[in-house]
Amino acid sequence: MEDISQIRSSGRQPVIIQMPAHWADHYFQGRAVLPAVEAMQLLSHWVQKLNPQFKSFHLKQIKFEKFLNLPQINGQIEALLDLKKQENGSLRAALMTKTKAKSAQITRTKVHAQLDFTQEKDHSIELALDLAAALEGCCFKVDPHQIYKELVPLGPSYQNIIKPLYLTTEGALAWIAAPDLSDRQTTIPLGSPFVLDAAFHAACVWGQRYADVVAFPVGIDRRVILNPTQPGHPYISRVFPIKTDDNILVFDIWILDRKGRFLERLEGVKMRDVSGGRLHPPDWIRADGTTTLTDRFSCYCSKIVLVERDTLMPFAHRCLTDTEKRRTVNMGEKRRIGFLSARMACKRLSRKLSGHDHKTPAHKISTLHKDEIRPRCTSTDETRSFHCSISHDRRFTLAVAGIRPLGVDVEVLSQKILKGVHLFMSTTEQERMRSCGLDEIDAAIRIWSIKESVAKAMNLSLVHAWRGTEVLTIGKRQSDLKINGSQKAQAVHQQFDNHLFTLVYWPKDNGKAVFKRVK
Repeated sequence: MEDISQIRSSGRQPVIIQMPAHWADHYFQGRAVLPAVEAMQLLSHWVQKLNPQFKSFHLKQIKFEKFLNLPQINGQIEALLDLKKQENGSLRAALMTKTKAKSAQITRTKVHAQLDFTQEKDHSIELALDLAAALEGCCFKVDPHQIYKELVPLGPSYQNIIKPLYLTTEGALAWIAAPDLSDRQTTIPLGSPFVLDAAFHAACVWGQRYADVVAFPVGIDRRVILNPTQPGHPYISRVFPIKTDDNILVFDIWILDRKGRFLERLEGVKMRDVSGGRLHPPDWIRADGTTTLTDRFSCYCSKIVLVERDTLMPFAHRCLTDTEKRRTVNMGEKRRIGFLSARMACKRLSRKLSGHDHKTPAHKISTLHKDEIRPRCTSTDETRSFHCSISHDRRFTLAVAGIRPLGVDVEVLSQKILKGVHLFMSTTEQERMRSCGLDEIDAAIRIWSIKESVAKAMNLSLVHAWRGTEVLTIGKRQSDLKINGSQKAQAVHQQFDNHLFTLVYWPKDNGKAVFKRVK
């Protein structure tokens, strides 16, 4: 890829870069440009050629300052390599080119990429795996075809997000393929460049949906490679938005294999609009800003977590405690997925209740009571305990925690509910269902969901909850109920995409809820 003779440890010298054909698939506004990931590869390759024993997988202060326009396919680029040893022992490398102004005989040097290679050891490899094992929130899915046609238009070689991209306000989760492509003339010391490049695409799409900006990487605070990615393998990337103001987006990015092994971690990935305001997200990708389930329920509980089960990764079982793993031994596939999604939601609850603790390993957060059935929710250090309730259907898993008793339920809106109203409603409640002003299906689902929530809050069987709970008023967003003939409670409802979510809680002025089984 390059011609370097007598390379020196410091100073500036010319290099020749041979352009592989697939680079022509990486373009910006119609121009083929050197990918940022390839610039890092070049600099790493040159540094290792300089000093073979210098194996650096810890990069800092990475900057992508100017695009390097590429020539025609299989062309070559005359560039400069600038090396400087730093006082802290790291080696700063920069990729530069010289250009002449057309109107004057002035030569200018452009810095296209710069980074520091360090020999630091990184020991913090036990990250919070559950944060990558499922994505929190109601997801927006984007098909790879849409990504590369409308959002990040690139040629075939760089279209490496291979499954629908999941997006929530919490971040992005992407399946990525590492194609078996290279220039065949150099090593790939930092792993396959296509994997991180696709992770940048996921972050770019997230920015278009939630920040209304088409942003591309301009810098990285820190990149740690624990195990280089390899061509021909699938990988998973988890993108965390850290900062979204001051005209710049900042992300952390993790890259894992399908078994949940951490391969790479990036901190402080800076992205911004580099088009001068010429690029804008299409209308269909922009978030609509409507009230979310979290917004609606957050007033009635301490913390809430919603997980879409489709985002559950194949390594989720690695997040379980030994007790939790034992529970899954004899489970069928559907039940196991429901159990895993509930555990991921509860572990996320514990992290939130502990000030967003992202350090405690997932397998050290217990989410089951001693009976190994009921959910358990504590702070990650187990010094505080909270009331907890979980519900899930085929799509969603919902978990809430509070300092007072509470219960939740999620149901699909379906006319099947009307076939069993005589089982779980009194004749009075049936009359209220017909006269409340709501569609009968909507009203019946609310009554069912309320009684399911009461059963979970009280740790009762459904039959006892049906008999002991009377729904007094049925509303689209709020309902009233009483238990055991006197204990008053309230329910809040939120509909989303043909699903009903219900939270039952006891108002503060009721004092401590007292539950009795009704025969």
